[in-house]
Amino acid sequence: MLFLGPVVGTLIDRQDVRKTLLVGAMLRIASTIGLAFSPNFNVFLGLLVLKSISNLIYFPSITVAVQQLISTDERKSFFSSVSLLDQSSKILAPLLAGLLTVILLPNNIFFLSAASVFFSLPILVSLCAAIQPKLECAPSKVISLYRDILRGFPIFKLLPFQLRVGFLYSLLTSLALGVYDPHLASFLAHEGLPPVVFSMIISATAAGAVGAALLVKFKLKTVDEVVIRTYALIIFSIALLVTATLTRLQIPGRQFLYPVVWFINGFGYELLIISSSIILQQLCPSENIGRVSTSFRSVQILCIIIGPILGTALITAGDRATPFVMAACAAFFTASMSTAVYFLYYRKPVYAP
Repeated sequence: MLFLGPVVGTLIDRQDVRKTLLVGAMLRIASTIGLAFSPNFNVFLGLLVLKSISNLIYFPSITVAVQQLISTDERKSFFSSVSLLDQSSKILAPLLAGLLTVILLPNNIFFLSAASVFFSLPILVSLCAAIQPKLECAPSKVISLYRDILRGFPIFKLLPFQLRVGFLYSLLTSLALGVYDPHLASFLAHEGLPPVVFSMIISATAAGAVGAALLVKFKLKTVDEVVIRTYALIIFSIALLVTATLTRLQIPGRQFLYPVVWFINGFGYELLIISSSIILQQLCPSENIGRVSTSFRSVQILCIIIGPILGTALITAGDRATPFVMAACAAFFTASMSTAVYFLYYRKPVYAP
């Protein structure tokens, strides 16, 4: 999937997005139904790969469609609403899945998932009707596609500065998150804290993300997205710095402090996601947004893969608190760089009359 991202993104930019949307949705339905009938693990694994490919087609196509359908003034409200629904589904979906496993056979849950996508097809078709058709689709010959993919680096250099530096911020933040997040449960167990603390942290993180989405939707509509991104990185770094301090200090009652800190963590990280999504839509040229979004996502996944490995190495070299300390340092560096870039290159000077 790491290497398919730029290829699929380039194909999406060259084709009619209405077709890629429907192809992605149909592949998701077919692969999900196939998972219910898979006779062995190898077939199941192959269908998971197919489902990943379908997502790789579907979600970048949504990104392209959003740029056409959602006006510039409405994007803050749109992405905050999407974030709110996404976080709510992450809270409710596991509860619903747990309930369904009691009522239904495990295989039937795949049918329910496929049905949910199927019943959304009429909405998708109505969206496709509102999308402007591409006047001329580029040929999909291998040589032509290969040449187009090779243009990736020159295209990246031509992107607006705030978009390029924003990718760097997001990648550093993803790397910091990957360093400590997979080791959180084992750290809490090593500290002798009860398992309920981990559940409280997860819930607090989701609550923080919901709070960020609500704040953007109702209070930050007129605030520049670059400013929101800078605030997000500062808030996220503060949360990690406090976390790193708590991991080094045996403070009584710290099990009640961790959820509070992770609420701030989720709040800052969700602000970053929302603001980065808006900046991508505002600044990325429409003819390259599929390629740019999938390429960035591929590199981001690579950071998420490298992060846990680096975290394990840090635990081996130091102790279980070391990943949190290093992640805090990375987050602080990113926030400092973002603040410096904002004041030096983005903020417009105000002259007294």
